[in-house]
Amino acid sequence: MIIDGKDAVLGRLASYAAKAANEGEEVIVVNAGEIIITGNKNAVMKDFADRLQIGTASKGPFINRTVEGLVRRAIRGMVKRQIAQGRDAFKRIKVFGGMPEEYRGKELIQVAKLPESSTVHRVKISEISKMLKGI
Repeated sequence: MIIDGKDAVLGRLASYAAKAANEGEEVIVVNAGEIIITGNKNAVMKDFADRLQIGTASKGPFINRTVEGLVRRAIRGMVKRQIAQGRDAFKRIKVFGGMPEEYRGKELIQVAKLPESSTVHRVKISEISKMLKGI
């Protein structure tokens, strides 16, 4: 299953991907940089910046700053990793920031796409990643 992340809401996409992986399906998420988080941009950015202040540099928690890492972390929270079935499910999930050549022209699944005309406040994962790398 190949999921297109363009204009998809992160939480809904993550729950859909986690459920499919738990059922034994190979899940590939492409265009992860285009996935959005709804909410006030300043509040969302502050929330992610505050996560970096938790813990220590040597003991964690370690916050991934890449687009792929942020999306995988959201999916990881919805997979039961405490049991072997959940760990195997998480290994079946692959995330790509763009569109790799090998998946071009294949059928993509749209999950929880937010229309452009919507007035909901939104922040792209790529913007969050860029801000986290600057800190």
